[in-house]
Amino acid sequence: MTATMAKYRYQAETLDGENVKGDIEAPSIIAARNQLAVQGLRVTKIAERKGLQIEITKQKIPNVEIMHFCRQMSTFIRAGVPMVEALDNMRRDSKNKRFQLVLGDVLERVTGGSTVADAIAHHADVFPPYFMSMLRSSELTGRMDDSFLQLYRYIKRDVQLTKAVKKALTYPIILLVVACGVVAIITVFVIPKFAEFFESFGAELPLPTRMLMAIADFVGSTAGAITGVVLLLAIVGTVVYVRTPTGRRAVHGLQLKIPALNTVVQYSSTERFTRILGVLLDSGVALSDALPSAIECTNNIIYRERLNDSVDDVLSGHGFAEPMAATEIFPPTMVQMVRVGERTGELADQLENCAGFYEEELDYAVEKLTQWFEPIVILFIGAVVGFVALAMVSAMYGIYGQVEVK
Repeated sequence: MTATMAKYRYQAETLDGENVKGDIEAPSIIAARNQLAVQGLRVTKIAERKGLQIEITKQKIPNVEIMHFCRQMSTFIRAGVPMVEALDNMRRDSKNKRFQLVLGDVLERVTGGSTVADAIAHHADVFPPYFMSMLRSSELTGRMDDSFLQLYRYIKRDVQLTKAVKKALTYPIILLVVACGVVAIITVFVIPKFAEFFESFGAELPLPTRMLMAIADFVGSTAGAITGVVLLLAIVGTVVYVRTPTGRRAVHGLQLKIPALNTVVQYSSTERFTRILGVLLDSGVALSDALPSAIECTNNIIYRERLNDSVDDVLSGHGFAEPMAATEIFPPTMVQMVRVGERTGELADQLENCAGFYEEELDYAVEKLTQWFEPIVILFIGAVVGFVALAMVSAMYGIYGQVEVK
């Protein structure tokens, strides 16, 4: 899942002491400050731009594209291919037009003397926040190929999880769409014909049949058309609202209240946070630099807000486990594993172990959630189709019985 983007207006000073101001788009105010610092600017004032912010994205670059980029870069560097040549090869081989432009700009900056991390930092809307942190640490330690390989493995894990969820939901969603289409056709076109047929007998129809005919009459009436337009506008309005920062936060808060789904969100956010933080710490990144990047990678706004509130406690010497426990968003097992890592001086290793544990728990939680979704959809379809069949069959038997008595 991608981070929520917001716009910030800033005032800053360049290295030469010149005052500059402008706008920047970033997932959070911390990320915005980091991006400006990478550009050599010292921020003096920064605030979020208020108002309706609807995210209008450019051509999307799939995670699969970035995943393959990391894998190939790791192979090129390990084989001794110069960085400029490796980037040029990746640019020419990419099938995504926007990614070609991004890599072209990165190549130009690297050729001009910029580091790879600094060049990629200019495209923070394409690459995840932890990308630059890991690359900067690897530039200092000389483990660039290992960093790209770690990035490949993590993004691959993300891609596989997304595919698993989509695969599990495809069949029930297709069933739901087909069933709704069939019921709509029956209600709009078939039922009115049967109504004329039933009325020709002058017989009293059963309650289910009268209910179905009333629904069909309403759908075909002016009031039904107005209701349909209102529902359509409500759906469009909801989609627009959800694409704003306020709406997205409301949705993420709701996710934490829905049974079964809240477990998936908790495990997913925990796995992502602990894995990225563990990898960054293991790569030599300082906790003060690694923590903001790991926070930005969590896929729930509520998690990010509570974690951002805990940063000051962590950096002021209150340890790491206790501020994490105080957020009340992590499972007790995660807090206990982190506490052990602090006591033994192996925090990075414990974070990696924690990520591995919740990766397995997440797989099980997703499988359980999708297993519940399919029978619920099938039950809903069965109830709707069964009601339509009951209304039609009971009407036929009712008419037959009344005609026979007469």
